[in-house]
Amino acid sequence: MARAMLVCLCSAATDALSAPPRGFGSTSSATKGVVSSLTRLVNLQGGAKPERAPRARAKEALSVDEVRRGLEVDFSNEYLWSGEITAELYDEDCVFTDPTLSFSGLDVFEANLKNLDPWIERFAPPARRRVDCDGVARVADDALEAKWRMVGDLDLPWRPRLDLRGTTRYTLRGEGGRISRYDETWGLSAGDA
Repeated sequence: MARAMLVCLCSAATDALSAPPRGFGSTSSATKGVVSSLTRLVNLQGGAKPERAPRARAKEALSVDEVRRGLEVDFSNEYLWSGEITAELYDEDCVFTDPTLSFSGLDVFEANLKNLDPWIERFAPPARRRVDCDGVARVADDALEAKWRMVGDLDLPWRPRLDLRGTTRYTLRGEGGRISRYDETWGLSAGDA
């Protein structure tokens, strides 16, 4: 079952990435529907549920530079693969968007990551994956942007390689200067990866 789910996820990702660089608005509704359904299936099997409980914050407010440094740490932890984010950087109501999904809530994001992690660990173990970040730069008074590359050799019979370049824009309009929007765009087709 795990292999079948990853094959479905890879197929959906191939469809989602088969067009020129784009964001959520230019992805077909069919592709979004497939990825959304697969995400629900992974979440049902994984069992972690969003928990909207008050979160203790280490600091009341963060400077832009503190958020930038925190994101650099997340990239050094290869969060695009590992899911290891610094929750302190994100507003509770942050909107997370990539070319295939968009949803609101840090708790939803964390539950999705927790449920997906066993699949990633099984089919893209740490020794066979990496994330390269070209840096996190301030692009506006209230925004940071990172350009990155995510590479992984997947443990599937045909040994596909995911080689994806992308950009993530972090809008800092949340409580205490935290990230209120996470907007990811992808720039390489899965066929070329």
